[in-house]
Amino acid sequence: MKPFTAKPTTDLTKFINSLKGVTSRKIRDENPEVRQALDKAFWQPGYFLATTGQVSIDVLMEYVKEQ
Repeated sequence: MKPFTAKPTTDLTKFINSLKGVTSRKIRDENPEVRQALDKAFWQPGYFLATTGQVSIDVLMEYVKEQ
């Protein structure tokens, strides 16, 4: 798994909302049955975001595994 990296100046809220919008449109365009099955939004309005700073993905995964 490749981690997502960003500069400290990246507005993560805007990025996540943009990602959700783009993926929703792509999934709906490629799968018309999804568009018909949904009454409302594809994604829930919220999201979870955690940051780790300069920790490598291996160190982070080991930490989570040990919890």
